[in-house]
Amino acid sequence: MAYLNLVDFSVHPSDLERLEGGWKGLKKYIEASQADGLELLIGYEQASDEIPKELVKSIHLPFWITWLDVWRKGELGLKTYFPPMPADHIQYCCGGRNQQEMIATQKKLWELAAEYQPKQAVMHAAHVELEHAFTRKFTYTDTEVLQNFAELLNRTSQEFSDGEPPCVIGIENLWWPGLNFKDAFQTDDFAASLNFDKWNLVLDTGHLMNTNPKLRCEDEAVDFVLETLSQLSADIRKRIQSMHLNLSLSGEYQLQQIRQGLPADWENLTHGEKYSSARKHVLKIDQHLPFQTQRVKEIVDFIQPHTVIHEFITPSMAIYDDYLQEQMGVLV
Repeated sequence: MAYLNLVDFSVHPSDLERLEGGWKGLKKYIEASQADGLELLIGYEQASDEIPKELVKSIHLPFWITWLDVWRKGELGLKTYFPPMPADHIQYCCGGRNQQEMIATQKKLWELAAEYQPKQAVMHAAHVELEHAFTRKFTYTDTEVLQNFAELLNRTSQEFSDGEPPCVIGIENLWWPGLNFKDAFQTDDFAASLNFDKWNLVLDTGHLMNTNPKLRCEDEAVDFVLETLSQLSADIRKRIQSMHLNLSLSGEYQLQQIRQGLPADWENLTHGEKYSSARKHVLKIDQHLPFQTQRVKEIVDFIQPHTVIHEFITPSMAIYDDYLQEQMGVLV
């Protein structure tokens, strides 16, 4: 089965600093690694001319982690979620101060993504508030998040003359409220609520594993992913056209943290400190490790994606390369 193997990377300077030679060094790395290109996480600015656009096969859009109250309540929701901050920070956090600004920001991101002519522009269909990342006492249900997310997508697509995004929108699962593939009927309802044609679904294997804290080994993880996917409708499975491939077996940590609840002195932390604490916590949940078992091919064969993105989080490119070669090796 033929599919593209992609490296994940971002426009953030901290990523580029890990490579000798900058963007030219990344191009050399991709060629040496025998990958087919990269999925690039972009920001809100115009693309640098130095980026090797011919290698960009997929775009990952910025993730608005906590956005739903702003979408529903505007300035009131903004005051609930965020302290006073500059407009560019608000855009980074949730797209804007109200629906009009959020739609305008999303439209801009879609247009920036389309400049690369990618196979897709990936978005996370989820919402979580910082403290709920620890407590799991969520404000909104999966259904509420998906209904509002569909509205955001539909209204943004209507900003274009043909009612379609300028590139395919890839909608990715998470383990927070939103799209998680655990309920087949709910997933069908979400798909039916989208009023445009240029969309697909992106399976993140690690995110799906994070929904089941009982998993303790790769065989259990592969079985769980296959069982979950098999209960989805045929139409939904056809829409899963790409994969973020990585392993996450953080169940013991998740259960321990749920028992512990919020970090000490949480109420006295600034918003920035809370965000930093939650981010470190999330990185322990979402491990982004490589598969070592050849059984991962069962997942790829079941989905038959056009693109596999090898998505790892590592302190160096040397470790990333070890992970990439290990995972690509078991797919042969």
